[in-house]
Amino acid sequence: MTGMSKDPDTHGELVSFRAADGVRLHGALFKNSRVRSHDIAVISTHGAANSFYGSVTGFLSPGLASLGYATLSMNLRCHDRAYATSIFEDCEKDFAAGVAFMKEQGYRRFVLFGHSLSVTQILYYMARSQEPSVVGLALSAGHDDLRGVVWMSWETLADDPKAAYGRVLDECREMVARGEGDRLLIIPWWRPDPKLKLRQTFREISAQTFLSYRSPESNCNASAWIGKIKTPMLLISHSIVDTTASPEMMKKLHKLATAAESTDYVEIEGSGHFYAGFEDQLIDEVAGWIARVPEAKGASAGHSATAGSR
Repeated sequence: MTGMSKDPDTHGELVSFRAADGVRLHGALFKNSRVRSHDIAVISTHGAANSFYGSVTGFLSPGLASLGYATLSMNLRCHDRAYATSIFEDCEKDFAAGVAFMKEQGYRRFVLFGHSLSVTQILYYMARSQEPSVVGLALSAGHDDLRGVVWMSWETLADDPKAAYGRVLDECREMVARGEGDRLLIIPWWRPDPKLKLRQTFREISAQTFLSYRSPESNCNASAWIGKIKTPMLLISHSIVDTTASPEMMKKLHKLATAAESTDYVEIEGSGHFYAGFEDQLIDEVAGWIARVPEAKGASAGHSATAGSR
């Protein structure tokens, strides 16, 4: 599998593994046959309704492998259309399964990369697990509190967008109470900068999934989890607000990461949410940070850097 890589020596092996509850997850493990392998491997995850082979993970994962960082680009169970019926808390099982799979491949130290929704999912997983084999978090274009900004998606559709959100919230609660939580409804999706004059987008979502990710009681709140994590973090944002995520959200998370051993913030000027035209810059930012922070720390602590003793 070489189609996603510009480097002919980078290859991806399609893999699958099961979470603790039996759900099968799929992905690709990218390695490079020319470049010496680093001690740290990367586990890369996508945003809502995306996949291991699309969007940011689709170019980042083989790009990091070309620089010597073996990278598992994995689907969470909320990938593609499965997002519409997923439950937020299940992400914890998925990350645990990804880490376990990579340990079975012989790797021992990991950086978790998350983009958009998976920023919050990674923070939830790490706050609850404090997984010691994860030595760094690279967090890209996430939300500080997705629950708190959902109402903004109705700003161009209703005179009172908060009331419109409230009506959908009530409808979903009523459907769940009637045992119809798997029923689908259509909601407005993103809230980009109005100056961009982008077309409004809509997506399907079940009532129980709407409540799981987008209700006031949801755990989908990065701000609630980030302050509980000691792992070094790189926070990356983009300057163009072409979805809902904004630089201000990542700057807020940066300030809230008070327990982290170290934090770095990078904003890629001119880029939108998916880094189109800025792919190489994102790859270089992530790889450079891994070398400077978690890898350098590991070397000073005496970890082996040879590929044969991961």
